[in-house]
Amino acid sequence: MVMFMIKGELYKLLRSKSIKVLFILLLVLNSLQIIYVNYQNIYGDINTGKRKILKIIEGPISQQKYDWLVNYHNTMLEQVNNGNYNTKNKSKNTFSGYVGDEQISNNLLEDYEYTINYHSSIKNKITILDENIKKTQNSKWKKENIMLKKRLKNRNLSYYYDYTLINNFMNQDFQYLLSLIFCIILVIKLFIYEKQKQTDLYFYISRKQIKKIFISKILMILLFTFIFSLLLLIESYLIYYFLGMKNGLFQPLYALSHFMYEPYNISIFFYIVCNYFFRLVGCLSFSYLFLFLCHFLNKEYKGFFIAILIIYISIQLYNNNLLSTISFSSLNDSIYNQR
Repeated sequence: MVMFMIKGELYKLLRSKSIKVLFILLLVLNSLQIIYVNYQNIYGDINTGKRKILKIIEGPISQQKYDWLVNYHNTMLEQVNNGNYNTKNKSKNTFSGYVGDEQISNNLLEDYEYTINYHSSIKNKITILDENIKKTQNSKWKKENIMLKKRLKNRNLSYYYDYTLINNFMNQDFQYLLSLIFCIILVIKLFIYEKQKQTDLYFYISRKQIKKIFISKILMILLFTFIFSLLLLIESYLIYYFLGMKNGLFQPLYALSHFMYEPYNISIFFYIVCNYFFRLVGCLSFSYLFLFLCHFLNKEYKGFFIAILIIYISIQLYNNNLLSTISFSSLNDSIYNQR
């Protein structure tokens, strides 16, 4: 009986034109937002020059690559300081055509030096942890320092990649908002719409089946939210891949400078997968909270208005480090807020 109801709800959603249109519209909005956010990172002479430099220095780190980058940066810096450049005509001695290469090389040099000096930075951090372990009288704090030291020990970085696109890929709050909107429409379609059209009379005609009907609708919300969120993630990855995000996903998470002392020895790819499920839980939590409120609503527009209000309030609460589970949840932010 439950399987029959599940098939019925599935058939109902698959036939729904509004769900199909919304599905496509949100995917299109996601792609447009990604292009908009990354426009300045993929177009223009400066970015063309940056990609040419990256072809030389990306991959296994070496003294030869580092020396080349330092020498090129110093050359560009000397031209800028001496005023020896022309902004009207392109220069054949630069990768972008302009001495703007100085700013490019400066940023890349900082990133490259982070990779080279990472092991030394970790050694300094471990020294501080040793001091904390010796001096602290708090057993809990001492245990945490010992655990962190164990996880940081022997860390090193041997590859360098530009992580600009990866950072943008990892921090897609707009994608999470689209998932929340999709959840709103699902709940409205499966619950408020039927109440508004009075097609929920079967709830009262066969009360013994109420639980099974309710479970079938809940499972549909779970299934469609999972599929939609996964498609958003896949779409985002494919777009970023064609924009140039081809390397670095399987590097350690601490290869990103803002994860320098991250206690978990996981890859960037594994973090992205964890973040996907973390946000999926956030979407479902929001859906079930909204579902509870739907019991008191009988009009679709009221449900949509209440849902948008909840999203707005949760964003405000999240900005105050509260209720992050159902707001713009980020595994990164949640971990570091706690730390």
